[in-house]
Amino acid sequence: MLSRLRLLLVLSLYFCTFNLWAAEDLLARIQALTPLIGSYPPNLPDDNAKRAVTQRYEALKAELDRELSAHPDALEVRYQRGYLQALGHNFDYPQAWKGASDDLRAVLRKNPQHLPALLQLGQLWVNSDLTLAGKAEQLFRAAQCIQGETPLEDAQRGLFFAFYYQGKMRDAYLQGQYLTKTWPENRQYLALYNMVRSVLKRTQQTLPTDAKIAISCEPGDPAIP
Repeated sequence: MLSRLRLLLVLSLYFCTFNLWAAEDLLARIQALTPLIGSYPPNLPDDNAKRAVTQRYEALKAELDRELSAHPDALEVRYQRGYLQALGHNFDYPQAWKGASDDLRAVLRKNPQHLPALLQLGQLWVNSDLTLAGKAEQLFRAAQCIQGETPLEDAQRGLFFAFYYQGKMRDAYLQGQYLTKTWPENRQYLALYNMVRSVLKRTQQTLPTDAKIAISCEPGDPAIP
């Protein structure tokens, strides 16, 4: 009887370790696609490159589908499928936007403190639909709140675009100023700051002089429909 219990314990530990390794392997393979389809437009110079990425994408999606079919409550696997489909949206893969949005929202309904899901869903929404910029702002604020006092670059950058696409140009100006001061090594932030500055000048709006940036945290969880 004791030997049987030991065997069950060993098998349980083995499968837990195997599942953890498999999840980490899938995440690493998804992340390997980031240099190619991590932003829009994707880094796919020709049709051959697109076909190769499509094959890798579809193989990963099929694996994640099978894993979720067997373990529908596996939250990290659902996050990974949402993450993958968010990348798929960047090269216009059919239904990728809806799939990503559905999976990431499902993760956040189960765990509103899931930081990677907050950031991925915020980035998906702010970069694809102007009407969702306000909801993306909530997601980025919630992500920063979880991070605490240390600035979270992905959230702070996301807030800039959320402000900009909502037409909150004064907020975007101050956010651009904050990005350039906090991460001066990233020259793209200076370009964003100058872009908003030119918009304010062109529309004859007074440039904000309040250097206080009150965007470190917003209490409460964002509403995830």
